[in-house]
Amino acid sequence: MSILKLMIKIIIPVCLIWAGFAGFNYFKSKEPKMKRKPPKKQVIVVETISMKPGNYISSIHVMGTVVPDRQISLKSKVSGEVAFISSRFVQGGVMKKGEMILMLDDSDYRIEIRKAKSALDKALSDLAIEQGSQLIAKEELKLINEALKDVVKATDLALRKPQLVKAKAVVESARADLEKAELSLSRTKVVLPFNALVLEKHVDLGSLVTVQGSLAILVDVDTYRIEAQVPPDRLAAFNTPGVSESDAIIHSQYSNQTWQGKVVRITGKITDKSRMAGVIILVPDPLGLKTPGIRVQLLLDDHVDVRIMGKTLENVFSMPRSILRDGNTVWVYHSGVLEIKKVRLAWKEDGRVFIKSGISSGDKVITSDLPAPVKGMALQPASGDLP
Repeated sequence: MSILKLMIKIIIPVCLIWAGFAGFNYFKSKEPKMKRKPPKKQVIVVETISMKPGNYISSIHVMGTVVPDRQISLKSKVSGEVAFISSRFVQGGVMKKGEMILMLDDSDYRIEIRKAKSALDKALSDLAIEQGSQLIAKEELKLINEALKDVVKATDLALRKPQLVKAKAVVESARADLEKAELSLSRTKVVLPFNALVLEKHVDLGSLVTVQGSLAILVDVDTYRIEAQVPPDRLAAFNTPGVSESDAIIHSQYSNQTWQGKVVRITGKITDKSRMAGVIILVPDPLGLKTPGIRVQLLLDDHVDVRIMGKTLENVFSMPRSILRDGNTVWVYHSGVLEIKKVRLAWKEDGRVFIKSGISSGDKVITSDLPAPVKGMALQPASGDLP
C-alpha cells in the first residue's frame, strides 16, 4: 500500500508536467507569424509658390500727427469796440481769404482824419504864403543891391530859405498824419489773410478791443502738415525732397477716407527718446473744400497712419515675409528634394520682402513649415500650388 501511494505521488506530477509541455508546444505552433518588411521612405508634402521677378514700389508704414502748416494769433492793430461781427466768424468756422470777420467802431478814427485834413490844409496854406514871402524877399534884395551897389549879400537867411524848408516839413508831417489816420481807419475792418479755420474765437459783438488784443487763432486750411517719425535706415528709400518728393497716403483711424500728401523735407535730427528721424509731409486741401465728394475732414492733432511710397525696386522677387527663414535663407523645392538658398534682400516692409539675388525665376519657394529641414530631404509638392 505504501508503494502504491509513492508511485501515485511520483507519476501524477510527471504527467502534469508532460501535459503542460505538450500544450505549450501546441499553442506555440498555432500562433500567427509576422513577416518583416523594410520600412518605406517618408516623403513630406509641401506647398510652394513659383517666383517671378518684377518691378515694385517700396513703401514705409509709419504713424504721424496732424498739425497746422500755418497758424497765427490774429491781433488788432487799433483799439475800439466791436461794432460788427460776421456770422461765419465762429469756432470751427471756415472763412475765405479777404473776408471781413469783424469791424470796430470807427467814429474816433473818422474824426482824426478830419483833423488831419484840416492840419494839412493849414500847412499847405502856410507853405503858399511862405513861397510868396520868398519871392518878395528876392525882389527886395534885388532893389537894395541896385540902390547900394551890391552891398547886401544873397544869403539863405536873407532869401528866407530856412522858413521855406520849415513850411515844407510841416506839410509833409501833416500828410503823414493824414495817412496814419486813414491807415488806422482801414484797420478797424479786420479781414482774413488766408483761407482759414477759426480754431479759437476771443471776441464778440460789443467787446472792447485794445491794441495787440487777441481776436482769434486761425489755421490755414489750404495745407496741413503731418509730422512723422521714420527709422533712420529707411530714409534711403525716399526720393530727394525738393526734387522729386515721395508720395504719401494718409488714413485716419476714424474713417475710411484717405488723403494724398508729399514728403517735402526731413527735419535733420533724431529724436532723443525714440531715436527716430523726423519727416514732414504736406497734405493739400485737407478739408476737401476744393475736391468734390470728400465729406470727411482731416482733423488737427489726429494720429494717422501714413504709407510713404519710396523708390522703384527693379527686377526683384516679392514674397511674404513669413517664408523668409533664419539667416536670410529660403527653402526651395527642386527635383523632389529640399534646397536651402541664401538670398540678398533689396527691401523689406510690413508683411513682404523683396529679394535682389540668391534665387532665380521659376524657383519654387516652399511656404510650408518643416519640423527639421535638412538639405536634400525628400519632398513632394502639394497639388494646386500657386504658380
